[in-house]
Amino acid sequence: MLKSLIDGLTGRLKKSGSDEKEASPPQDAPSDMMVELPPEQPAEELPATLGFVSHQPVMDKQRRVVAYDFFVRQGKRNIEAGKQQEFDRLLLATLQNMDIFRLLAYRRAFVHIAMTSLDEPLLRSMPAGSVIFVLEAVPGMEVSEFMLAQLDDLQKLGLRFALEPAAYDHSVLTAALQADLFGRMDYMVLDFAGPSTRVLAPILDQLPKRYPAARWLARNVGTAEDLDVCLRAPGHNRFALFHGPFVSTAHSLEGGKVDNSQTRVLQIMRLLRTNAEAKEVEAQFKLDSVLLFKLLRFINSPIHGLSRKVQTIEETLLLLGRETMFKWLSMLLFTSRKEDGNAIALLEKSLIRARFMEKLGSYRGNKLEAEHLFLTGMFSLLDVLLNIPFPDVLDPLELPLTVREAVVEQKGIFAPHLALALACEHGDNVRIEALAKVLNFEIELVNQYYLDSVVWAQVVLRDSEVHNNVDAV
Repeated sequence: MLKSLIDGLTGRLKKSGSDEKEASPPQDAPSDMMVELPPEQPAEELPATLGFVSHQPVMDKQRRVVAYDFFVRQGKRNIEAGKQQEFDRLLLATLQNMDIFRLLAYRRAFVHIAMTSLDEPLLRSMPAGSVIFVLEAVPGMEVSEFMLAQLDDLQKLGLRFALEPAAYDHSVLTAALQADLFGRMDYMVLDFAGPSTRVLAPILDQLPKRYPAARWLARNVGTAEDLDVCLRAPGHNRFALFHGPFVSTAHSLEGGKVDNSQTRVLQIMRLLRTNAEAKEVEAQFKLDSVLLFKLLRFINSPIHGLSRKVQTIEETLLLLGRETMFKWLSMLLFTSRKEDGNAIALLEKSLIRARFMEKLGSYRGNKLEAEHLFLTGMFSLLDVLLNIPFPDVLDPLELPLTVREAVVEQKGIFAPHLALALACEHGDNVRIEALAKVLNFEIELVNQYYLDSVVWAQVVLRDSEVHNNVDAV
């Protein structure tokens, strides 16, 4: 895939029969499909509910999360002709009823709907400043002047739109209307999951030069190499946003070395696990006053609801205890590097996993179990952050066996909790339902807990003064 992209960008692309076939996403890549129809549901029927609604992060050039991508996975079946608008109405109603737009206090959203749903009344009730609608082409559809007029009316209300040019071939969009439609778009989408000729078509057709007002979203960027194509290839300025699993690949972090601040944090965490005296712990912080400032700023943030602010490490240990302090020290591993957008993106993902798993444990009333579940989620991406494989990266921390087994070996009593967090992250409804049943949780509660955790992670980052420039989206 990467070679085809580079060849295309340098004018060496050769078309082949296999290039023209529809490609499927890699088996090992996280799903970016946000709402999945139950597999047993007949194609001509619509479900009573769309079930679990998840999100996928969208990052800017600094690799900081600034938006979410909401998508509908229909599998290999299409919705019956004439039912697409009804399905889109159900999607928008589900998002509203679940108060999913709580996520957009500090983020933006890309919501996928059919081009034929422009007259859906619920569109007008969406938060115009926070949502960009990605217009999907559907079988049998042909873009008309009437649709363009509908777009104009909605844009007057402040709504914004995007589309994937490669999906609008001559059967959907006539050459005469191409400029009229594409010129109205706020974003163009380049999908790396597509076959090479289809992916490269917008670039080879010089669309960015023809429509300079539109910014580009690269979807399904699988690796750091694919990201490098976007950032360094000729005309790289066309790309503003990036989506895909590249942030969780081991080579996505520049350098891949543990810096001095991270080494200091790991040393402090080791001291806490070995019950070192408070003075010994505080002495380590005195060697790096920035770490102390960051930790106290976070602990004193409103989200913790402390009755008074703590000023020293000794006060923190007395007030919160060693387990809680150990838990929040893990945040400093992600924030010690300056201007490292990838680390912040990994932090947000880790915080969501950690909080979600903690809430699952708290439901049963076991505080220690909940804290250990939090650690499981928090450390589940530590190998990617530090570019050190499991179990080596965990060995110095002397974590509880239950945490280590789940993170390193995907087994033990916490393994289903971590698997459920990952299924929610990927929007995998089949696994979500199966794992929720194993853990004896109602799917509605799982959905609520996950949404709460996403919102909580945003608040934590805000209180920690980790700012993302969402206004630029």
